[in-house]
Amino acid sequence: MMKKLKVLDGMDVYLPHVDGVINCMHNYCLNGYKKADITAVAPRYRHYVDNQPYEIIRCRSIYFPVVAAQYGRATEDKKFFKKVMEKDYDIVHVHSPFNMAKFMLKVAKKQGIPATATFHSNMRPIFRQAVGSRYVAEKMVEILGKTYNQYDEVFVCSPLVEKQCRSFGYTGKISYLPYGTDFPRCENKEELIKKANAHFNFKEDELVFIYVGRIEKLKKIDLILDSLKVLKDKGVKFKFFAVGKGSDLKKMKKYKHKLGFTDEEVIFTGFVEREYLPYLYARGDLLIFPSLYDNFGLVKVEAAAFSTPGVFTEGSCAGYGVTHGVNGYLAKDDKNSFAEVIAEAVSDRAALKKAGENASRDLYISWEECTNLYLERLEAIANEYKAKREKEKESN
Repeated sequence: MMKKLKVLDGMDVYLPHVDGVINCMHNYCLNGYKKADITAVAPRYRHYVDNQPYEIIRCRSIYFPVVAAQYGRATEDKKFFKKVMEKDYDIVHVHSPFNMAKFMLKVAKKQGIPATATFHSNMRPIFRQAVGSRYVAEKMVEILGKTYNQYDEVFVCSPLVEKQCRSFGYTGKISYLPYGTDFPRCENKEELIKKANAHFNFKEDELVFIYVGRIEKLKKIDLILDSLKVLKDKGVKFKFFAVGKGSDLKKMKKYKHKLGFTDEEVIFTGFVEREYLPYLYARGDLLIFPSLYDNFGLVKVEAAAFSTPGVFTEGSCAGYGVTHGVNGYLAKDDKNSFAEVIAEAVSDRAALKKAGENASRDLYISWEECTNLYLERLEAIANEYKAKREKEKESN
C-alpha cells in the first residue's frame, strides 16, 4: 500500500446507534486505522463522548424518529467543514446516500480527489412504507440514483445487490466487497453450548432456533412465527429466541400470543449483551432469516463463525452464497415452505452438523480480511485517479 493512505469515511447515522451499516463502517475504521490514516465523519450526539482509537469528527445533527437516532446535517455545519478541510485526503468514502453523501462530494471536489460509496440498503421498500405511494417512492429512489452517479465508484457485496443498485439508476463502475464479522471462528463450541444451556435454561436435547436483528415486520418476523406455528401444529417442540429491538417488537409479541405460543416457546429477548451472543449462535440448531429487505445480513457470517447454518429465502440477497443442503438452507417466501425446510433440516442431525461446518468454510470472513480488501480497492482508485489527473495536466 501507499504510505498511509488518507481516507475520509462517513455516514448520516453512527455510533452510539447500532445497525449493520454502522457496524460495517466502524469495523473498517477499527481494523484499518493502523494501516491507513482514517478519519470518520458522523453526526453529533449530545453527552456522548467518543472512545474509539480512530479519529471521529462530529457534525451538527437532528433527531430522526424514523431510525430513532441522530441524523447528520453535515452540509449545514460550516465549522465542521472547516475542521474536516484542515487535512488533505487521498479519497472519500460514504456509507449512506443522503446529506453526508452531498457533503463528501463537496470535500472531494474541493480537494480534487475521488469519491466512492457503498450501496448498503434497499431503500425502495422503506420509502414505500413511509410515503404509502409507489410513484413517490420511485421518484425518491431516482434521486438516490442521481446521487450515486456523482461518485467515481460504488461498492456492493454481490451481483444481486449490483442489480438492485442499477435499478436505482446508477450507471457507473462497481466493485464487489464482502462484509464480515469480528467473531473469530469458534474452536470451543461444546463449551459454549454448555454455557448457553446454563445461562438460558436450555435442555440438552431440545431444538433451538434463533433470529438476530431488528424486530420489524420488514424483516419478516411474522413469517418466522407463522412457519413455526405450522411446525408446532405438527407436534414439533422447540424454543425460538428472537434477539434484538425494533419498532415492531410490541406488535410481534402480541402476534406470537395470537398464534398461541407460550413465553417458553417463543422468547423476544430484546437487547442481548454481545458477550452472550456466542452462546446463542453456538447453541442454535438453525438461524432463521427470511428477510428480503437485507442486502446481506451480517448474522449469516456471525452464525457461520459458530458453524451454525441458516435458513434463508430463495433468491434473496441475504441468502446469497448459500447452497441448499450444503452450507445452509433455502425456502420459498411462504410459511409452509419455511416450515418444511426447517423440519427437513433438523430431521437429520448429522447432515445439519455438516451444513454448519460447511457454512464456516464457505461463508465466514473476518472484518480484518474485509478491511484489507476495502483499503486495497480505495488505494487502487486513488492511484488511478491521481495518474489520470497528472496525465490530463501534461496534455494541457
